[in-house]
Order: sequence, then C-alpha cells, then structure tokens
Amino acid sequence: MNELILSHNDFQDFRNWLNLNLDGLTWQGRFKKEFESFWDSFFEDGLTLKKTIERFEYAYSQVRIGSLSSWFLWLRNKFLSYIFIFKDQSIGQMSLESGISASVLATTLRSFLLDEFPHLDQYFSETFQLGNILSPNMNVTFNKIVKDLNIAAPTSGSKEDEIMPSMEVTLFDEWSLFVKRMNSDFKSLQFDLTKIKERTSFLKQVKIFQDIFVLLLLFTLTIFGVKQSNIWYEKFLGNKVSIYEPQFNWLNKSLVFKGAEKKSAKEYKLNFNEIKDITKGEKLTEFFDPEKYEEETEVTLTSFDNIPKDLKDADKEPSQYEGDAESRNGYRETRGGTTTTYRLMMTTTNTYAARDKISKLVEKFQGEAVGDSTPGMDVPGGVYYNVYVPKKAFKEFMTETMKVDQAKLFESNTSNVKNVPGKTRIFIMVKSI
Repeated sequence: MNELILSHNDFQDFRNWLNLNLDGLTWQGRFKKEFESFWDSFFEDGLTLKKTIERFEYAYSQVRIGSLSSWFLWLRNKFLSYIFIFKDQSIGQMSLESGISASVLATTLRSFLLDEFPHLDQYFSETFQLGNILSPNMNVTFNKIVKDLNIAAPTSGSKEDEIMPSMEVTLFDEWSLFVKRMNSDFKSLQFDLTKIKERTSFLKQVKIFQDIFVLLLLFTLTIFGVKQSNIWYEKFLGNKVSIYEPQFNWLNKSLVFKGAEKKSAKEYKLNFNEIKDITKGEKLTEFFDPEKYEEETEVTLTSFDNIPKDLKDADKEPSQYEGDAESRNGYRETRGGTTTTYRLMMTTTNTYAARDKISKLVEKFQGEAVGDSTPGMDVPGGVYYNVYVPKKAFKEFMTETMKVDQAKLFESNTSNVKNVPGKTRIFIMVKSI
C-alpha cells in the first residue's frame, strides 16, 4: 500500500476549503505575516499523513492556553475530514497511516458529516460503527457513501456561525513564542516528538521544583530574619536600661556628723532576663498587675491577594471618545480606549449549565459580542465567549462570573491594539472536565 504524500497544493486546497477568516485570525491583518509564516512552516511540502498528525500533537504539547489548544484540535479534526473526503482514503488506511485509533477517527468523521447532513443520522451511525479491526466498516470511503446516498462533497469545511475560523489566535502572547520554538524544532535534523515531550515534561517538573525551592528559601529567610531581629532588639533594650543602687553616704552611726563624700554612684547594667526578674519585687508588683493592665487587642486585616490585579482600575474611563470608527486602509481607527484585555479560563463538569449562568450575566451587565462572534458558542472541549462589558460594570460582572465555577483570570496587554473606549474586552473559555 502506497503511503499518502501531501504536497503544497494539497495544503493550499485544504486551507481554501476550510474558508479561514484571515482578518479575524490576524486582527484585521496586523499579524498576517506571522500567521503566514506559521502556516508555511507547519504544513510543509512533502509531509506524510503521519508526520502531519505528529505536528498537531507537537502543538498540543507546547501550548498552555486552552483557547489555542482548542483551535489546534479543531484544525486537526477538519484536516482529517478533508483527507477522508477528497483523498479517497478508507477509515482503516487513515487509522494505519496517522496512528489514530479507528474508533476515535470514525467518531471524528461522523461528527463532521452529521453537521453537514443531519437528516442522515441513522446511516452515519451504522456506517461509522466499528466493533473491531475486522469490521467491514474499516473499508468505508467517502466515495462509497456518495454512491449509497447520492450526495455531493461539502463545499466548505466550516460554517458561517463557527467561531474557530475567526478566532484571534495571533493576539495571544504565547503565539509568537510558540511559532519561534516550532520553527527551531522543525528545522532540527533530529526532530523527535517523543523526546520533545519528555523535554517539555522535564522542564515543567524543574520549574515546579524551582518554585518550591524559592518559597522554602523565602520562608527560611523570613523566620531567620525575625529571630535575629528579636535577638538584636533584646540586646538593645538590655544596654539601654540600667539600675542604680542607692548610696547613703551621709549616714553616720557614731552620731558624729561629717561631710558627705562625693563618690560616684555605682551603676549596675543587667541583661534582659535579669531586668525581667526585677518586676517580681513586692514594691513593683502594683505596677505590673496583670489584672489592672490588659494587652491591646490585635486587628487582623482582610487579605486582598485573591482580588484580580487590575480590578482597582476597572472603573476608570477615558474622559471622552477621542477616536472615530471610520475604516482607514482596511484598519479601524482606535485612538481612544485601552490596550488591556482579560481572559477568564474556567473549568466545569457541566458546561451547558455554566454557559446558561454566564449568558444571563452577560445580558444582565449589558455585554456585547465582539465582531461576528456569538457569546457561548460550542468549541472543541467547551464553550467560548468574546464580549465587551462596560467598564463601570466590569468589577461586578467578573465577581459574579468567577462564582459560577473554578476559574483563573489573566490580564493581557497588546502593543498596538486598543479596545472601544468605555468598554473592557473579555475572553471566557469554559472547558469541560
């Protein structure tokens, strides 16, 4: 059996069929050069199906942001559907060449075709049912499906309401770092995905140990510093306090008065522990009676460590709208507004329940969709939001949203992109676990 070799034209046909929105992917073309560099390096001429799938696996192992992982997963599934439809490959052949199990591959292909032909649910369920490697469905090709159903191949790999073809992947700070690392690894003559995964895992473990070591070091230094400060202060007080013994030089027991001799008083310097013993005297007891003098109550302040970093500035707005919304040379003028965006990464066991709650909050706080995106769209692995929220409602909106489920808030700043004045841009990725 001849192994499938993919050319530059094959990858270009796949891209055209996928119908990507470059303006959305590259932020109105600002990062188009970076995206084209990624595409040419990732989909290199002469790759086999197995090598291409390995590159997708490489991307999963290197990116850490959930939105980028979802985008690469979506791109891989569309690529597998393209190969099945246009390269006359059976499920068994694709499974053997790509290294993906036949059952996982069949599920991916069935999901894509059901989106295109939802009325053929029963046929696709039977056709893509694989009990074992000896199943006759292992030999199913798209040409056979066309003959059985008399249907045509889908003219596009994505739908108009899908968010992935327009996701601003180039806006992430990690995107440029990933592309540089990818170009370096792909050009290496000893590119080995297994070793790269092991290296990445090892570096993550080293980073964890480094963090633990730094925390322990800081804790130890803090304890040592407090202890040494106490010792120094104790010595300082001991040196400052002294007790004088009274001298009765004027007393003459023989009843013969004589002038007092001028002698210097004897000074006794005591250490701190001996000074504390002085308070045990009978005459000094009344001044140290614990029943008369109580210690002051300590006041514990509430910690603000868990409050997001920039919430204190969330209510600040520009004094007026200084820009305009006219399009100039294909770019939108945005001289007003801020360059800060927020990304809320949420994990949940019930994705759709979380989506209902977040959608109600978006409506409650007058959130607006950015561009043509639809808040709460299904994406591989969860749901996705890309909304503008009024700055005056930002703090309350984020507080209510972070109560929905476990979440982490990140702040991003871009060098040449500004938001609409008076609004804050928020990306929310709800990942199903």
